[in-house]
Amino acid sequence: MSKRILRFLLLFFITISGFANTIPITVESSLDTTIATIGDRIHLVISLRYPPGSQFELPKVEKHLGEWDVIDQQLSSPRKIKGGFQQTWELELTVFDTGKVIVPELEIRAFSSEDTSRVLRFKTNEQIVDVISVLPPGTTEPKDIKPPFPIRTIIPWNYIIFILLILIIIVSSVITYRRWKRKQSPLPLDEDYLEAPHLVAFRKLNELREKQYRSEDEIRFYHFRMSEIVREYLERRYFIKALEMTTREILDAFHALDISEIIALEYSQLFGSLDLVKFAKQIPAANEMVSRWELAYDCIDKTKREPFLNRRS
Repeated sequence: MSKRILRFLLLFFITISGFANTIPITVESSLDTTIATIGDRIHLVISLRYPPGSQFELPKVEKHLGEWDVIDQQLSSPRKIKGGFQQTWELELTVFDTGKVIVPELEIRAFSSEDTSRVLRFKTNEQIVDVISVLPPGTTEPKDIKPPFPIRTIIPWNYIIFILLILIIIVSSVITYRRWKRKQSPLPLDEDYLEAPHLVAFRKLNELREKQYRSEDEIRFYHFRMSEIVREYLERRYFIKALEMTTREILDAFHALDISEIIALEYSQLFGSLDLVKFAKQIPAANEMVSRWELAYDCIDKTKREPFLNRRS
């Protein structure tokens, strides 16, 4: 009986000593400074101490914590201590405003892995940091300010020389090309505009007469082409848009140009006979084709600006 009592007492003392060595769940927070300048980086450190089997639910903090910008955050791995474990959650913060800036409280939840229904809630202390533009004289900064600005890169001399050579080559190429361009002969001019309008029309009429026209389509082409040659001549001779004008409009323009009624009548007879083929689709006889060619030639010859040239030369 005494042996059972001794075993029970021994087990009881072991259990009691085990509970005595277990630490409670604690959450503590601290700032590394309470005075800073604009752009300084301060560190909020939250220390978690807990017995085995405890779990934490940390609040979600991303880019901002109140008025502070969150630069970085790290949660350390659990470190074993007497009676349990310890972890630290460190947040690196910065702000670009002056005045008393509050670091808001954070709610941290803790529960046992064996009983998740029982939740313990902890809140960190709300802390105030006095942010000023410049620290007053004699104030010791407890930490480094934001990292120094990077030193400007100095371009080596060999790069500068290389760029200058490229620019010289480009400028030389442009100058050389312009000189070469000036030496090139200009584009050939349209020969039609180097001759007098009536000479061009005479040449085209002669080319038209040299061909044979047998089918109805060929005869229609003959009259279409003759009308086009005469209208092109009138455009260059009198600077009117004869190719776009009707016969009536051309004859009205003759009155404004002080062309004699006899010549205007001949042009009227010519365009009238050509319009019969173009619009009424009449097919003239061969002798009529010749007479119309003669009439077109005479109309041009009587209105040319060089009366001393020989006809049909």
